[in-house]
Amino acid sequence: MITASSEIRVRYAETDAMGIAYHGNYLAWFEVARVALLDKLGLPYKALDDAGFLLPVLEVGIRYIASARFDDKLTITASMSEQPRVRIHIDYTIHLGDQLITTGHTLHAFMNRTGQAIKPPLFVQQRFAAAFAK
Repeated sequence: MITASSEIRVRYAETDAMGIAYHGNYLAWFEVARVALLDKLGLPYKALDDAGFLLPVLEVGIRYIASARFDDKLTITASMSEQPRVRIHIDYTIHLGDQLITTGHTLHAFMNRTGQAIKPPLFVQQRFAAAFAK
């Protein structure tokens, strides 16, 4: 399993009139951890994008367990439990201290700039293979 974590602090602008973090922000927080995971693998998302490879989201799921509120310090962890082949499945957890407040997942596929689904480039496959061989 490969994991990477990021910390964020809930900004006031990310809350609703009830003082609770708006549910749509969780997807952006997932992305923060996903980018950290790709960085950890030596596959910076910016480099993939510059090389013409896109990773659109095909599917997303979120389970809200408890609320995040303004000024909470959250830890978002992204993990891959299986070596990706064509699609990339990433699981997420969000913790407030020791309390699990959210779980989720995203499913991605590689695409070129013309919108065609493609196999991951060889250098990406090699990075995944190396990471999962450890």
